[in-house]
Amino acid sequence: MIVILPVLVFSVFEIGNLRQNEKIILDIYRNQLDAILFSINQYSDDVVSNLASRIEISLNKYNTDAESELSRLIHEYPSVKGLVMFDHKMEYFSSVPGTYHDSSMLADIITGLNRNKNSLQRLQTYMRGGYRKIETLGNKGSNLQWIAFITQIKDMDVINVLVINSEEFVSHILDPKIQEIAQGKFYIVAYRTGEDKPFYTSSKQNQTGKVTYSKPFWLLTDYLMGIELKDLTIADLARDRIRKNLLLIGLMDIILLLGALLIFRNIKKQVELSQLKSDFVSSVSHEIRTPLALISMYVETLEMGRVKSKEKIREYFAVILNETTRLSGMVNRILSFSQIESNKRKYIFSDTYLNEVVENTTLTFRYTLENKGFIYSFEPDKSLPAVLADKEAVADAFVNLVDNAMKYSFENKSITVRTGKYEKYVFVEVEDQGIGISEKDQRHIFDKFYRVSEKNLANRVKGSGLGLAIVKHIMEAHSGKIVVKSKPGSGSLFRLLFPVK
Repeated sequence: MIVILPVLVFSVFEIGNLRQNEKIILDIYRNQLDAILFSINQYSDDVVSNLASRIEISLNKYNTDAESELSRLIHEYPSVKGLVMFDHKMEYFSSVPGTYHDSSMLADIITGLNRNKNSLQRLQTYMRGGYRKIETLGNKGSNLQWIAFITQIKDMDVINVLVINSEEFVSHILDPKIQEIAQGKFYIVAYRTGEDKPFYTSSKQNQTGKVTYSKPFWLLTDYLMGIELKDLTIADLARDRIRKNLLLIGLMDIILLLGALLIFRNIKKQVELSQLKSDFVSSVSHEIRTPLALISMYVETLEMGRVKSKEKIREYFAVILNETTRLSGMVNRILSFSQIESNKRKYIFSDTYLNEVVENTTLTFRYTLENKGFIYSFEPDKSLPAVLADKEAVADAFVNLVDNAMKYSFENKSITVRTGKYEKYVFVEVEDQGIGISEKDQRHIFDKFYRVSEKNLANRVKGSGLGLAIVKHIMEAHSGKIVVKSKPGSGSLFRLLFPVK
């Protein structure tokens, strides 16, 4: 919990900060897009304002060629289709070209002027203050836009209406400025409100691109211009960055959680091992105390001369010898395990015949087997080749297997030892008819200090939990194998396989 809680708190905090940072970045980016679109709108306003100033200069010239000069000026801007002029009472004054006098559009323009009287009054107010402003009258449903401004001709206010083709204005007049702003980094489009397909794109190769961020044109009613980063939108960048950061945070959390799990498992194992060691000390202490008490009691009895019968004296000596053998085996196991744990156990390899080792070792526990009522049989394979092994270690492993067979055989006291050949190995196996071992316990019986706990066996059968751990280490040192076949209630078979020399 010490590791996991700070990690979870940190992750939640970082994810919150991440989203906040991405929102700030997105806001900054949108402000930059606003600035870019503002500059395009400002440029279009400046273009029309400059045209209005030149128109006023042309109208105030005192020559008969003013109309033709005005016509040339209008023709400099292909997107400007005409100029219609009205007096301050909104009466038709003049037009370039002159055909607008008879055009049906004239009535529509006058209607537009009447509809925007307040706007025209503002234009006049600005003009008296020495500032010319431009106002869009609008022309919904048409590609032609009406843009009004005021000029003064010989102290008379003239209302001028420029008729502009919206798409040509963007494609021809604004295009150089848009290209300068885009610089290959941005994708800028223009399209009519309600339509997805743009009529203008800054990237001439892509005529179908759709953008998510847009603003209206100041001068063109019902027209929008949109802008995005080229090839990848800022939303995509933000999503990609959030995805990567979340992935990194998630990966870090997983690594830390795995680390915490590993720490937890290691600590749990150490606690379990500590408990097993404690149990081992308790068990061994009890096992040592019992034979010592028996030896002490029988020696004291013999010393005091209370037993007169020779048969009884021999029986007492037999008990003392048996308990001494038990103590010797226990101490040998503990010393052997101690050497294994400290990597100090040395093996002396030489030509070894398993039949010979088994026969010689059997002599050491034959009396114990007979005394406990066991039926022991040995079935050797007489054609066994020699193996390169440590005779003492092989005998030690064999004794541990026989010792276990005796401990866990309660009713059917039969032990069979066999030797033989299997593929490139020779083997010695010990089979008993005891209580057997479950599959679950078979996975752990070679762990140090492990005792089978089912049916209270750990208390019923005294032991240290070291025997099979020592056997496993001996077999590994000999590059051999150990095979277990057992079922609860059906006895157990342990086979030690040694590589043929």
